[in-house]
Amino acid sequence: MPKRVRPASSTLSTRLAGVIVAFAIMVVMAGCGNSEEGASAEPETTTQPGEEVSVAEPSPKVAEAAAAGIDEASIRESLAHLTGESPAPLAGGPVTIEERGSEEGRRAAAEYIRSSFEAMGIPSRVLEFDLDDERGFNVEATLEGTSGGKHLWVTAHLDSVYNAGASDDASGLVSILMSARALKQLNPEHTVHFVAYDLEEVGLVGSSRYVKSVVSDVLRQEGEGAIIGNLHTDMIGYDEGGFEAVMGTCNQAGPIDDAILRASEIIDSPLDVGDDCLRRSDHEHFWNAGLPAVIMTDSTKYDGYPWYHKATDTIDKLNLPYLRSVIRLNAAATALLAES
Repeated sequence: MPKRVRPASSTLSTRLAGVIVAFAIMVVMAGCGNSEEGASAEPETTTQPGEEVSVAEPSPKVAEAAAAGIDEASIRESLAHLTGESPAPLAGGPVTIEERGSEEGRRAAAEYIRSSFEAMGIPSRVLEFDLDDERGFNVEATLEGTSGGKHLWVTAHLDSVYNAGASDDASGLVSILMSARALKQLNPEHTVHFVAYDLEEVGLVGSSRYVKSVVSDVLRQEGEGAIIGNLHTDMIGYDEGGFEAVMGTCNQAGPIDDAILRASEIIDSPLDVGDDCLRRSDHEHFWNAGLPAVIMTDSTKYDGYPWYHKATDTIDKLNLPYLRSVIRLNAAATALLAES
């Protein structure tokens, strides 16, 4: 059983208490300042070296607005395009993506995802790479922040094991598409990169290439303080009856798990969110680079999904109201992180 995380209300009340205390100190110090002419009007700081400075929480309204932008009809439509239930509209004409294991299937999925981001008004690109005799296709869409100060990555994996891959991981792909659409309306302060990694199923290859290139470039040019971290989604569509979801943190979540818990409270999510140390997906490369990351998944934690890596991993196995709840939570948490 995963250990229970502390309630979001506890996290929020602790932070609010810190803000209130800090404000009270500022008021007292302002009243005790030197009134002589020429004296500085700025209060002295009581922060000691290494001590955290209390900062204001992002407004709950951004989380509420992001969650409100997630609708079940759009989720169903994108799932159908990614799993072959209906043809995907591509520039060269409709294409039925029956599987995302072959190079042809993965290329078509990458083009569908790229064009979906572009239709939202978010610039995107396909980053191709080689693996032996195969080509890989990472898709990156970058929503520039209004301040350009920090970077957040919201990710899922593109490929499947030559099947429809409805849960693994079309569910995650739909999450990043829906979250991107919601965030585009909010003009976030920080830059959000929405990325679909290819060739996860053959050794987390696409994410390895991406982190070693794009993320490493940001780290080298802007420093570790410019990186918020990675919120990754893998297999988030199957509900065993308890509306349970799991955060994989391994004590390497940075601010991300707290944002998820706070978002859950703000939007009154019906999900029961637990915590576990989960690996075996693309978020590991952020951890390996010493950067914060969290994976969101359903309560099956990969192997418990009855149709894991089978031809029967199709849309009819998913619980769409449950999937919508997970995507709403992801979008709300992303909105908070992009404003913090």
